[in-house]
Amino acid sequence: MSLVHHRVFAAYLDSLRANGKRSTATTYDSYLARCEGWMIAEHVDPGAVTADDLRRYQRWLGEQCRRRDGQPLAASTIVTCLIVVKSAYAWLRATGRLLVDPSASLVLPKTPQRLTVAKEHLTQQEACALIDTAAMMVAEATPSTTGAALAARNLALIAVALATGRRCHGLVSLRVDDLDLERAELRVSIEKSRTGRVLPIATWALEAVRRYLDGPRNRLLNDSAASPWLFVSQRVGQLCPRGVAFVLDGLVAETVQRHPYLTDLPAKRISTHSLRVTFAKLMHDHGCSIRSLNELMLHSSLDTTAAYTPVSVDDLRRALLPCHPRA
Repeated sequence: MSLVHHRVFAAYLDSLRANGKRSTATTYDSYLARCEGWMIAEHVDPGAVTADDLRRYQRWLGEQCRRRDGQPLAASTIVTCLIVVKSAYAWLRATGRLLVDPSASLVLPKTPQRLTVAKEHLTQQEACALIDTAAMMVAEATPSTTGAALAARNLALIAVALATGRRCHGLVSLRVDDLDLERAELRVSIEKSRTGRVLPIATWALEAVRRYLDGPRNRLLNDSAASPWLFVSQRVGQLCPRGVAFVLDGLVAETVQRHPYLTDLPAKRISTHSLRVTFAKLMHDHGCSIRSLNELMLHSSLDTTAAYTPVSVDDLRRALLPCHPRA
């Protein structure tokens, strides 16, 4: 269900979905909902907004808007909010729904260029602890109950995320038929409007999926409702990205409680995308070439993959000492 209600924003999101950009539409939905909420509070019509209105919205983002934890928005978040608004109004102007683009004069604030992805990730020890926690919750659950089914689904979900590095929208869009349990392969039909490919998947993650499919998944579907999606919820036939975030938050909190020796984990802000960054970091640290990692992550550019795999000074030193003739 969309978070925006005004016809101009709804039409823009519908156009994205019609062009195969469903994940982009879902992401943009939350940003446009923030803008629409401000406009409602300020008695501004999104279909008749002016350049001055949008400049006031930009000042509000920087001076008054807060995150859920009460902190100001990051500069990168403000830029993204404005980019989404500019994209929406540029489309409305291009399609003739508006005579002028009120966002054309908006100047985006400068943000420092980052050479790496600005997402906290899990270390190998923390990732293993997260999986162990999910497995312990499966073992502790009462068999043949909804709680046991949810625990099995959560274990399979986290296992696939850490074993494949799929984006959150890619995870919830997986169908049962996309998995080949015999060949240990995962078929990604399309992701971010690009044709996907067949990818390998670790057998330990497949075992978690196999156990989830062997009963718990049907229990969540009440043994009657048919659903093509791999990861389902109690109420609907497809788990949504917010559901994945909720599951991850609960597992991270449980991991912190069960593994007090992980002193750095409580301070980390682990998101669903953090699992993708974790996959890239662990693969690269264990010798995966950047070209192979580029294929595994379905990146269109090696530059994007490089942002996930920064090379430390220690790594450079280890490469230089045995190879340089005068080292």
